[in-house]
Amino acid sequence: MFLSETSIEVLSDLIANRLAIMSIGDQDDLREKMALKRALIELQNNGQIPLQSSSEFRDIPRRGRRRKIAASGTL
Repeated sequence: MFLSETSIEVLSDLIANRLAIMSIGDQDDLREKMALKRALIELQNNGQIPLQSSSEFRDIPRRGRRRKIAASGTL
């Protein structure tokens, strides 16, 4: 997908403004904030996520219970 430089600047500004006013109240807000950060990085890098920033998003809390692993090591 191709976006003009003007569109990228406008979208980046909108995302940055949303991040600036956002307050974290629960896990859903945290997920939204991380998704907005990821989108901003992608816009700034023309759709590519740099390797060093992808590790930042690995620690995003997930919904639901953690998966239980059997004591024997098999699933």
